[in-house]
Amino acid sequence: MGFIFSSFFWGAVIILFGLSIILNAIFNIRIPVFSIIIALIFIYLGLKILFGAFGVKTSKNTVVFSEGSLKVSQRNEDYNIIMGRGTIDLTDVTLEEDPLSIEINVVFGKADLRIDSSIPMIMKVSSVFAGAHLPGGNVAAIGNNRYATPAYQKEKPYLFIKADVIFGELNVTDIASKKEKEENF
Repeated sequence: MGFIFSSFFWGAVIILFGLSIILNAIFNIRIPVFSIIIALIFIYLGLKILFGAFGVKTSKNTVVFSEGSLKVSQRNEDYNIIMGRGTIDLTDVTLEEDPLSIEINVVFGKADLRIDSSIPMIMKVSSVFAGAHLPGGNVAAIGNNRYATPAYQKEKPYLFIKADVIFGELNVTDIASKKEKEENF
């Protein structure tokens, strides 16, 4: 039922957009399509929340409108935090022969990413009106930023993380350097 309603809704939005273009081109009648589409999206989201559709069809790798921890497996997977808060722990990842690739998406939410700098890793962070705090004090608000752990070597297996942060916050914490600081203190 949710899929049918969703398909119907987005189909109606596209039809409305097309009709407004035709009315404007032929009869010079201007309809505020953008305002109508934004209003319909809010109505759609309100109905989904009201009837409990959000959170029902999420996978084990997604946090929506809630708080949670995501467990990282050894497979190439995506981890999503949407309008919620979560922790993603990469400290137990073991590398084999091939590079491991993980995608992290944070949309209107906050994510705490725990890494271990002794694991060879490259992280590419793309942010749009967001805050991405990387180890070493680098911050990305708009645009792209890269980070490589000291253990990264070009010819050896490594972990590649692609992180997209949109209107959210991503805090990357290196537990190895945190342990060093605590031991030296």
